[in-house]
Amino acid sequence: MDVLLSYHPRDLLLFSPRVYWAMVAGNNDAYHLLAWLAPITGLGLLWLLGRGKQRDRRVAFAVVGVAWWFVTWSFLWQEYRSINWAVTWAIPLFVAMGAWLLLMAALPEQRACRPHRFRLGMMLVLWGTLLHPLGFLLDDRSLEAADTWLLFPEPLAITTLGLVLAGLQGWRLALSMPVPLLWSLVGGATLLGLGSPVGWAVLACAGAAVVGWLPLSPAIQNQRGTC
Repeated sequence: MDVLLSYHPRDLLLFSPRVYWAMVAGNNDAYHLLAWLAPITGLGLLWLLGRGKQRDRRVAFAVVGVAWWFVTWSFLWQEYRSINWAVTWAIPLFVAMGAWLLLMAALPEQRACRPHRFRLGMMLVLWGTLLHPLGFLLDDRSLEAADTWLLFPEPLAITTLGLVLAGLQGWRLALSMPVPLLWSLVGGATLLGLGSPVGWAVLACAGAAVVGWLPLSPAIQNQRGTC
């Protein structure tokens, strides 16, 4: 038992922090325009959700759906699986999640919403798109290794949890939660293994999303689809 308790998350990693953050910096360099546009796009996402119009909601879901496909190809497939063979299992789930969000963009809007869920969803979108990348300030890495939501899976998963909490209800929300929740747990544990305190924030966001999923406030019918 003492031997088992002596293990640390970093003991399960197949790569070192130096290798991982160098890969992140390289990905940022390859897609530097998207890296710089990510915070602006995040603000746009918050604006679209806040307006609450059906067309705006569809645009938001479509953008995030495409982001899941792009991150799958540009990071998981092209880069991450070369240092972590275990990530291969996630690729079909990421592809399916992107397709699901695009389907949600095409379906008619749901009118009922829960106020606590919408507010918490907006906060998670804010965290995933604007605050998570600032985690480089807490780590032994430079701005070039900041992980933004348009290029990397952890902030994308957090942003998606916020999006679906703010924009979906019922069975649609239930089917939208598992994949980003699962990756938030995996990604948070990985960051902790890398020695990054940002991992705790990723896990906390997953916990907050689960709490937001609970029916803690009554559903309200609203013509704009927001609360």
